[in-house]
Amino acid sequence: MSDSFRVEKREEPVSLFMADGVVLEGRVHLSQYAMHHTGEQTVLDLLMEKNPFLPMHSSTSGEFHLVQKMLISHLRCEIHLSNEFSYTEREVKICFPGNDTLTGSLRMDVPEHGARLTDYINGGNDFFPLFSGEISYLVNRNLIRDIVLLGGSR
Repeated sequence: MSDSFRVEKREEPVSLFMADGVVLEGRVHLSQYAMHHTGEQTVLDLLMEKNPFLPMHSSTSGEFHLVQKMLISHLRCEIHLSNEFSYTEREVKICFPGNDTLTGSLRMDVPEHGARLTDYINGGNDFFPLFSGEISYLVNRNLIRDIVLLGGSR
């Protein structure tokens, strides 16, 4: 097969935390060009594609996996937010079925006066970013048991 039809992609390391407690370590392949914004494709872009399965290469076994996206409770990956927006932050504890939790900062791209956690969580994409110190996650809102707002307003 000719390499002239090959699309150049870059690898991005990810850790997938599945709903059943399994953790998969590996790499996903991202396009140089995003479909819905300028710049490179992000892990969030890949998750938001209509395809139900996420292709991933395991870093432990070397095997190729097709992972059901809706069974990923959260994933650890590098996230860079756009500097074009100002963000309102809320500290939260996210609780998943089975008592797994994540604590960190939600950075919502909404004005401070309209930054209700309820509106942010109930609207938007299936996955949203959470920042915990130097570690960043994408969290599947469909697999959250509950969210505790730490220290303040709604």
